[in-house]
Amino acid sequence: MTDELVCSRAGCRLPAVHAVIWSNPRIHRDGREKTWLACSEHHDFLHDYLAARGFPVRVELLGARAVARPAQGRS
Repeated sequence: MTDELVCSRAGCRLPAVHAVIWSNPRIHRDGREKTWLACSEHHDFLHDYLAARGFPVRVELLGARAVARPAQGRS
């Protein structure tokens, strides 16, 4: 296993440079947020995927916040 953070987009193995932070208000009522990692190529795709479902979402540079390692392979 590598310590490198990689993009959460399915099939992408590029290094992550963004954190896509989101929540599903129907199940995350306690203010909890989830984080997907994104490379430069996929951060817009992941943001738009979540925003189209009505989820609150924002994108930050990884250096702007500490990020726990999320599950990989999100689409």
